[in-house]
Amino acid sequence: MNQHENLDVAHGDAALTDHLRQSLRILQDRSDDEDFKRLVDDVLSGRTSLRDVHDSQAFSAVLDKGVREFRQRWDSLTDEERADLAEQGREALDVPRA
Repeated sequence: MNQHENLDVAHGDAALTDHLRQSLRILQDRSDDEDFKRLVDDVLSGRTSLRDVHDSQAFSAVLDKGVREFRQRWDSLTDEERADLAEQGREALDVPRA
Protein backbone atom coordinates (compact mmCIF):
# COMPACT_ATOMS: atom_id res chain seq x y z
CA MET A 1 0.00 0.00 0.00
CA ASN A 2 1.49 3.35 -0.96
CA GLN A 3 1.14 6.57 1.01
CA HIS A 4 -1.78 7.82 -1.06
CA GLU A 5 -3.74 4.57 -0.98
CA ASN A 6 -3.90 4.62 2.81
CA LEU A 7 -5.92 7.84 2.55
CA ASP A 8 -8.10 6.45 -0.24
CA VAL A 9 -11.09 8.45 0.95
CA ALA A 10 -9.51 11.38 -0.93
CA HIS A 11 -10.13 9.59 -4.26
CA GLY A 12 -6.69 10.49 -5.59
CA ASP A 13 -6.95 14.21 -4.77
CA ALA A 14 -3.39 15.10 -3.74
CA ALA A 15 -4.36 18.32 -1.93
CA LEU A 16 -7.07 16.56 0.06
CA THR A 17 -4.69 13.69 0.85
CA ASP A 18 -2.14 16.18 2.20
CA HIS A 19 -4.84 17.93 4.21
CA LEU A 20 -6.03 14.62 5.67
CA ARG A 21 -2.46 13.65 6.53
CA GLN A 22 -1.89 16.98 8.33
CA SER A 23 -5.23 16.68 10.13
CA LEU A 24 -4.44 13.16 11.29
CA ARG A 25 -1.06 14.30 12.62
CA ILE A 26 -2.72 17.12 14.56
CA LEU A 27 -5.31 14.75 16.02
CA GLN A 28 -2.59 12.26 16.90
CA ASP A 29 -0.46 14.91 18.59
CA ARG A 30 -3.37 16.24 20.62
CA SER A 31 -4.79 12.89 21.69
CA ASP A 32 -3.89 11.13 24.90
CA ASP A 33 -5.42 7.85 23.66
CA GLU A 34 -2.56 5.46 22.88
CA ASP A 35 -4.76 3.11 20.80
CA PHE A 36 -5.85 6.03 18.63
CA LYS A 37 -2.27 7.20 18.23
CA ARG A 38 -1.20 3.72 17.08
CA LEU A 39 -4.05 3.55 14.56
CA VAL A 40 -3.14 6.94 13.11
CA ASP A 41 0.49 5.89 12.95
CA ASP A 42 -0.57 2.77 11.03
CA VAL A 43 -2.49 4.91 8.54
CA LEU A 44 0.25 7.52 8.12
CA SER A 45 2.93 4.87 7.67
CA GLY A 46 0.87 3.01 5.06
CA ARG A 47 0.37 -0.18 7.11
CA THR A 48 -3.40 0.20 6.90
CA SER A 49 -5.96 2.50 5.30
CA LEU A 50 -8.19 5.15 6.81
CA ARG A 51 -11.16 3.11 5.61
CA ASP A 52 -9.90 0.13 7.63
CA VAL A 53 -9.64 2.03 10.92
CA HIS A 54 -12.55 4.48 10.72
CA ASP A 55 -15.02 2.18 12.48
CA SER A 56 -12.68 0.93 15.20
CA GLN A 57 -13.67 1.76 18.77
CA ALA A 58 -10.47 3.72 19.48
CA PHE A 59 -10.71 5.81 16.33
CA SER A 60 -14.44 6.49 16.66
CA ALA A 61 -14.22 7.46 20.32
CA VAL A 62 -11.61 10.15 19.69
CA LEU A 63 -13.32 11.52 16.59
CA ASP A 64 -16.76 11.51 18.21
CA LYS A 65 -15.41 13.54 21.13
CA GLY A 66 -13.75 15.98 18.74
CA VAL A 67 -16.91 16.40 16.68
CA ARG A 68 -18.96 17.11 19.81
CA GLU A 69 -16.43 19.72 20.94
CA PHE A 70 -16.40 21.31 17.48
CA ARG A 71 -20.21 21.42 17.42
CA GLN A 72 -20.26 23.27 20.74
CA ARG A 73 -17.72 25.80 19.48
CA TRP A 74 -19.54 26.15 16.12
CA ASP A 75 -22.84 26.82 17.86
CA SER A 76 -21.26 29.69 19.78
CA LEU A 77 -19.99 31.47 16.64
CA THR A 78 -21.71 34.32 14.86
CA ASP A 79 -22.77 33.93 11.23
CA GLU A 80 -19.85 36.15 10.22
CA GLU A 81 -17.36 34.00 12.15
CA ARG A 82 -18.78 30.86 10.52
CA ALA A 83 -18.47 32.43 7.07
CA ASP A 84 -14.87 33.41 7.81
CA LEU A 85 -14.03 29.85 8.87
CA ALA A 86 -15.72 28.45 5.78
CA GLU A 87 -13.63 30.75 3.60
CA GLN A 88 -10.46 29.70 5.41
CA GLY A 89 -11.38 26.08 4.74
CA ARG A 90 -11.97 26.74 1.05
CA GLU A 91 -8.63 28.54 0.82
CA ALA A 92 -6.83 25.72 2.62
CA LEU A 93 -8.20 23.24 0.10
CA ASP A 94 -8.08 25.69 -2.81
CA VAL A 95 -11.79 25.19 -3.51
CA PRO A 96 -13.65 27.83 -5.56
CA ARG A 97 -16.43 29.68 -3.78
CA ALA A 98 -19.91 28.29 -4.57
